[in-house]
Amino acid sequence: METDSNPKETDTAVSALQIDETRGTSRDLGKLFSRAFEIYRDNPIIIVPALLPIAALIVGVIILAGFLGIAAITGGNEYATFTAVAGFLIFLIALIVLFFLAEGITIEMVKEASMGQKADLSRAWEASRDKMEPLILSSILAGIFTVLGYILLIIPGIILSFALYFVAQAVMIDGKSGKEALATSWTFVRANLSDTLIIILASMVIEAVLPLIPAIGPLLSLLALPYLYALATLLYLDQKRALPAR
Repeated sequence: METDSNPKETDTAVSALQIDETRGTSRDLGKLFSRAFEIYRDNPIIIVPALLPIAALIVGVIILAGFLGIAAITGGNEYATFTAVAGFLIFLIALIVLFFLAEGITIEMVKEASMGQKADLSRAWEASRDKMEPLILSSILAGIFTVLGYILLIIPGIILSFALYFVAQAVMIDGKSGKEALATSWTFVRANLSDTLIIILASMVIEAVLPLIPAIGPLLSLLALPYLYALATLLYLDQKRALPAR
């Protein structure tokens, strides 16, 4: 009997999830949570990208403290104060960009691992390097729309927070950019509403609860980021098979 033909790259990644092939019923999200944990456990290197922004944050805080110290020593000199504020804003922008880069590289590593490969940091960077600019631009665009939604009436902001949750996956996996990435995320969430809501709400609960743990809470919250990225990425790879072919 003839076997199935070789699928495309994303379908190969999906098949490696080992999730029930039946598409007429709701997905077994329990298997997806387990698969995300297995990828994290077997590829601990995926934590490295998430550590880079934190390292930059520590260095930035030290530098900012130095600027503030100089401003205090000079008696609130206007130039020193302006330099401190400007330096802080530049650092804040750089930190946001680093978080976007870390997410993009992690998504690429999770995609590799979902295809049965060993996650590799340098290979993931090479594969994702050309997508970093559209990732940053699309993420900033999504952030602007979401903030505007919260400023207007709160509810639109909440809706957009969910609808644009998969913008990074749209860029890194489907090569979308700008408005296309936003539209792809919106379409994906709408087509898979129940599953995406469960994944997003579970991720929000994890990030809300972990910081409350005494002493190690913030560290655990940081270590959980690659797992949350893996959840969203595996869901995106799996559910894409249910979308109409283009």
